Amino acid sequence: MANVCLIDTSVLLNILDVPNRNQDRAAVMAEFASYIEGNYRFIIPFVVAVEVGNHISQNGDGRLRRAAASRFVKMMQDSLTGRSPFLLSEFDLKSEWGFWLGEFIEKAGQNKTPHKPNEGMSLTDLSIIKEFVDLQAKNQANRRQHVKVIIWSHDSDLRAYGDI
Repeated sequence: MANVCLIDTSVLLNILDVPNRNQDRAAVMAEFASYIEGNYRFIIPFVVAVEVGNHISQNGDGRLRRAAASRFVKMMQDSLTGRSPFLLSEFDLKSEWGFWLGEFIEKAGQNKTPHKPNEGMSLTDLSIIKEFVDLQAKNQANRRQHVKVIIWSHDSDLRAYGDI
């Protein structure tokens, strides 16, 4: 069974080569190759897909936005049909978000980290962390085969939850 890599917005923007959001593209593509060699499945959390779409739509020149949107849509369509190394996360949106939203008030009101005292946890980060925790629990329940679950992000706050 393949290891699992949850992809954050910061990484997906670089993979898609979104102008003004792709400053780490060379490093991301090198990491991507190493994850493929490490037999990882790449899961794009639904909230990340939405956030990436928003970043694309707010990205300056209309021609560049359209080109990035085309790459994004192709990636999403390929992930839905199995023609891509990427999968969209599978969860019951209403049910799971209902549980996750219950924690959002507390998480948004707390300091994100000691280094970010004026910033709470975003709903996107909370949902990625919840998905990570859920995948870890399912993995631990599978007595026959354990896989590594990570969060691939350039956000140090998320990396702490599941980095190599």
